Amino acid sequence: MAGLGPSGVDEGKGRDEMADQTDNLIELDEPAVHSHTPSGWPIETIELKPDGKAPKHYGPDTYRFGAALTLSVILPRRGWTLVKRTKNYAYLIPPADSLKPPFKITIAVPPAEEFLAIARRSYARGESWRGQLGEWPAWYLHERNKNMQKLTRDPTTGAMVAEVIEEPPESSLAMGEWGVWDMRATARGGRFGFGHLSPDFQAEHGLRTPDSPKPALWEGAPKTVELSVYERNPTARRLCIEHYGPTCQACTLNYEEKYGPIGAQLIHVHHVTPLSTIGEAYEVDPIRDLVPLCATCHHVVHSRDPHYSVEEIRAAIALRRPPGEEG
Repeated sequence: MAGLGPSGVDEGKGRDEMADQTDNLIELDEPAVHSHTPSGWPIETIELKPDGKAPKHYGPDTYRFGAALTLSVILPRRGWTLVKRTKNYAYLIPPADSLKPPFKITIAVPPAEEFLAIARRSYARGESWRGQLGEWPAWYLHERNKNMQKLTRDPTTGAMVAEVIEEPPESSLAMGEWGVWDMRATARGGRFGFGHLSPDFQAEHGLRTPDSPKPALWEGAPKTVELSVYERNPTARRLCIEHYGPTCQACTLNYEEKYGPIGAQLIHVHHVTPLSTIGEAYEVDPIRDLVPLCATCHHVVHSRDPHYSVEEIRAAIALRRPPGEEG
């Protein structure tokens, strides 16, 4: 069976490998290197969304954020306290005058055309680099090997045979960090366009044509996500459902009544106090701490931070019912 795999740099290996490729640093001659508010860069307001509260032993006002590389630097400049930083997240305490979300900062960002101009100037210099532009981390990778290796099995010997498929080298400029603000441009032969695919690659593979100017929409790529999983107690779930019944306590949906046997056991059990805010094991009361909800109401409850209460969801449903109709 044939398969394709890159023989050059694998972008998915992250910034550690990027650092290996840019160890031969150059003195970057860019005005944005020397100022947090470069000339011509507009000041924008950016809302920062935490991943949740940090574990309780870090303090009641400590929040967990992704984009650790960026936020561990720019937030302490704005009065935040950095409690802990790892490769993937940072624990930070906001200033005393803004301890609760939403959190917003003002920061300079480059206009789109200036960002492309920086990419073109970097290409002209002909060397990879990493550093800081304004307040943002940035890195440029020059002419990366994008050759592919095609593996096939010899039908006679059964041995695997490798064939190198040559592709033009690729250059890219990335700035900022996903989860706060980021921008990226990619090129083959110095012709840059926004995104992870160069304009030449898109044209070659029919991903963008004059009749169809919108970019291709991709799904299905594997993605590594680091998250905390909080243990649920199945006995507590059973006792909760035995008390309330397998019926949504907000909209009264009963899965088994609506769908028959295939709907049995599908009711969700909602934690009135989210486990993520508790951050540690605790003794759960199945009646006081848990409540059955259907998937839709459960989703709506969690659509806001802090979460909606079950009473608020009931009230919202009641407002939408025609006069005289009972729940």
